[in-house]
Parts: sequence; C-alpha cells; structure tokens
Amino acid sequence: MKFVLAVALALSSFVSLASPLPDFPFVAVTGQSSKQVAPDSVTLTFSITTFHQTAEVANAQLSQASTKVLALLKANGVSDEQVTAYELEKSEKRKRDDNYNELEILGYDLNRRFEVRLSSLKQYPALLAQLYVAEYVHNLNSVFDTSERDAVETALISAAAAQARKKAEQMAEGLGVKIHSVFAFNDSGSFNSFFATFGVSDSTLVNAEMRTGSAQQVLVPQFIEISKTVNVIYKITP
Repeated sequence: MKFVLAVALALSSFVSLASPLPDFPFVAVTGQSSKQVAPDSVTLTFSITTFHQTAEVANAQLSQASTKVLALLKANGVSDEQVTAYELEKSEKRKRDDNYNELEILGYDLNRRFEVRLSSLKQYPALLAQLYVAEYVHNLNSVFDTSERDAVETALISAAAAQARKKAEQMAEGLGVKIHSVFAFNDSGSFNSFFATFGVSDSTLVNAEMRTGSAQQVLVPQFIEISKTVNVIYKITP
C-alpha cells in the first residue's frame, strides 16, 4: 500500500498570450466519434471520517476503522499494491453565535481518503456491498475503465478526423473553393481556446450506463461510452 503526502504548491501567475488568427483563407470544422465499450477495471475511492470532542479519540476511531477496512480489502483479494492511502486531514468544528462568529471547539473531524484499483470487476460487487455497511466509510465513488482505452481512442480520433475532413470538403465544394492542407488541429472539444493556442490537448467523455447488480443496490456498468472530438483548421484555395 502506498502512502501519498498531499503537498500544496504555490504556482506563480502567468499571462497566456493568444496567437493571432491565420492570415489566409481557412475553414474550421469539427468531427466527432464515440463507442460503447464494456469496462474491465474500476478505480474505487472512499473516505474514512471520524468525529469526537477530543482529537485523540477521533484519531483512535479512524485508526481502528482503517485497520478493519484494510482487512476487508485483503479478504476480498486486494493486494497492498492496489491501495493508495492519502494524507490524514484534520479540522476543528466550532460552535457559532447568531452572527456566525466562531466560539468554542465542539470537536475534531479526521478524514483519510483511499483509492483502490481493481483490474477485474469480479471483486467489485461484493467489495462495494461490504464497504457500504462499514463504519465511518463515506463518499464512495467508482470510475470504470477499459484496458483497451488507448486502442479505442486512437480509432475514435481517426474516425473523428475523417468526419471533419468530409465536412470541410463538403463546405469547400459548396463555396466553390478547394481544401489545400491542414493548418492546425486539436481534440480539446472546443474552438474557444483553440484559436488562442493552436495546441493539442486531451478531452475524453466517459459515460456509464448502470444496472442494479444485487440486493445491496450495487451498480455495475453495462458499458462506458468513450467519445473523441477533433477540431481542424484547413487552408483553402480558390
């Protein structure tokens, strides 16, 4: 199991200089493509949160709950390498008066976030059902994925680019001009920043359709939908 210490980094402010629009005739088009894929992996995140009037007791509760959860994960075949535990977070809860001024301390909230990566969905329903009823476990969230993502995205980008090319050719033919060459492209899904940077960035839309998997209302995905959008600027000639 890895322990990750969250460190806040102070980033210096900067000004992004926008590039000018092309100084030649062009056409800007967008192509889209999507595919439904059966997921074969999931990343499960959750938090263990405790509260008590004294920080010592709250910490003991969190430690005990964490030990039980780690034992639960191990019993479900989850190895230490599949688990990431993040830095312990501590905050005070104070009483407030009618003007929202902070008064005496009522107690302490302690929180630790966990991430569990499952390369198979076989463990998922039973594991999630057990976490649902585990003490002090909150904010359960699941993100499903496929081991074929790279290949799927490559094919989707090609299909979206082909659609963009077809649109550009149809527009050019209707206006009595010809497509000359590609000037710039990206897959950010929008032309808003596209004209400012002419860069390439990643944007993948992932949706999951869910079905009830058991009496504990564990949601198991039937598929995830991966979508890619490609924006292209073509030079045009008379």
